[in-house]
Amino acid sequence: MAEAYYLHVTDKLRDVLLTDDTAWVNDNGKLPAERELAQRFETTRVTLRQALAQLEGEGRIHRSNRRGWFVSPKRLEYDPTRDAGFNDYVRDQGRLPRTEVLSVSTSSHPPAAKALGLVADQTFYHIRRRRYVDERAVLVESLWVVPERAPGLLDERFDFSLWKLLREKWNLRLSHRSISMVSEALQGADARELGVAAGTAGLNICRTILDGDQRPVEYDEEHWLHDALSIRVELKQHR
Repeated sequence: MAEAYYLHVTDKLRDVLLTDDTAWVNDNGKLPAERELAQRFETTRVTLRQALAQLEGEGRIHRSNRRGWFVSPKRLEYDPTRDAGFNDYVRDQGRLPRTEVLSVSTSSHPPAAKALGLVADQTFYHIRRRRYVDERAVLVESLWVVPERAPGLLDERFDFSLWKLLREKWNLRLSHRSISMVSEALQGADARELGVAAGTAGLNICRTILDGDQRPVEYDEEHWLHDALSIRVELKQHR
């Protein structure tokens, strides 16, 4: 069976991306408009879009709503088990972090309550944040904190590590974490807040966190762009 023609276009475009030729990609990493690319590759826009979608699936390029296609930056190496805040591990890799607080509120969230073993109508402090690497929004997160663990939490600032704040102000030691990671298609507010189309590939990371006395403290939901990070976990063998 003959190979689909769009894969030939994909190969050619991939080769162009590897050259760093500014005739194809400007200083901001932006590709030419689809019409121009189709003309350069002497193909239809339908075939071109198939090729672009293939490269997007590989994490080589990404689409920004109303702005066009861009070369994806180097992936962030991310260890979800590491006791380090977002700002610290981004800076450790020579990148620029930024956090934007989208909302703070008090509400129930049955998935968080179930994960933490609490009653379904348990009230939580809810903090919603958008986080950036080199001024690109790469994830949105919801943090659901048990109010009894950190009374008055919503009066604080949340543009830095919440874990550090819980340790320093409320003397909480976050000793037990359960982490799950699944691929997802970004939808609704998650897609809008990241500036991507609904259905864009993403990675969902959820954490359930207990303190040293095994009391429930926090449930986190992170929604990442799929091309933004590489999961790497360091394991030490004990003898």
